[in-house]
Amino acid sequence: MTLTIPKVQMHKSGPPCSGLVWGTMRSQSQFSNAHALADHLRWLLDHGITTLDTASVYGHPDPFTVEEFLGEALAQVGADKFEIVTKCGIQRLSKHRPENKVRHFDFSEKEIRKSTDLSLQKLGVDCLDVMLLHRPDYLMDPDETAGTLDDLVAQGKIKHVGVSNLSVSRTELVASRLKAPIVTNQIEFSPLHLNPISDGTFDHAIRTGYKPMIWSPIGGGRLLTSEDEHVVKLRGLLGTIAKTYGLDGPADAAIAFVNKHPVGGIPVVGSGNRDRILGAIKAINTDMDRQDWYSIIAATNPSLFL
Repeated sequence: MTLTIPKVQMHKSGPPCSGLVWGTMRSQSQFSNAHALADHLRWLLDHGITTLDTASVYGHPDPFTVEEFLGEALAQVGADKFEIVTKCGIQRLSKHRPENKVRHFDFSEKEIRKSTDLSLQKLGVDCLDVMLLHRPDYLMDPDETAGTLDDLVAQGKIKHVGVSNLSVSRTELVASRLKAPIVTNQIEFSPLHLNPISDGTFDHAIRTGYKPMIWSPIGGGRLLTSEDEHVVKLRGLLGTIAKTYGLDGPADAAIAFVNKHPVGGIPVVGSGNRDRILGAIKAINTDMDRQDWYSIIAATNPSLFL
């Protein structure tokens, strides 16, 4: 029997997406060429994973190159089979951006339009399913930024607008100027990073009707590799909990933990290892017991109980 992931609504009025998103950030180091990546994309489709996460700035060793690599693979598989989430705003030093003298952030009209057009070109699509503002630009003019995004929606270049790594106040600021709804906030959440459950981020998502996308649900791999005493202890607890549910190990228990919260967060998994992805699918289909969930909280941040 093939393990599959169900579809969910990212926002109460759309868009649909797969309950597990595949992240492309490390794809260039995982796949030797676009043909190998295309084969992986076909495998993802077979398991119900139809939503891909990328960003204009992604690329290794050269920033701003992943979208083109992904586009070459999508041309072999069919981009229309996927929902594509990309991001704009981060400016890194790169030969592809010779004008950049320092890493910075840019939500200006000029940059958003430029980034959108380049993403469409590189990915080989006519419209982007979701465009996210990628990390806060402290010089953002909210009227300029929101007006530009609304115009791109009206032009049919993007279907939906979201944010990434923005606080509740900044998310609300952008939303206050937009005609289009904010359909997600892509944020960090894991047993090692619990801030969203106590800083208002998840409350805001539930209140306004969107599901956040969750990056680094296993702590960027630290849950599996760190020798920090606290993390080693937490890894042992997650391993024990995983056995209770027939999961493969601590990583899958961490994803089940993330999935338990009623906000309905959508994990972004960037592994090229198919067994890891199958384990994540199984974890998302696992309903963790409330007391097991709280035991993880207690191991990570006992102060939340004070």
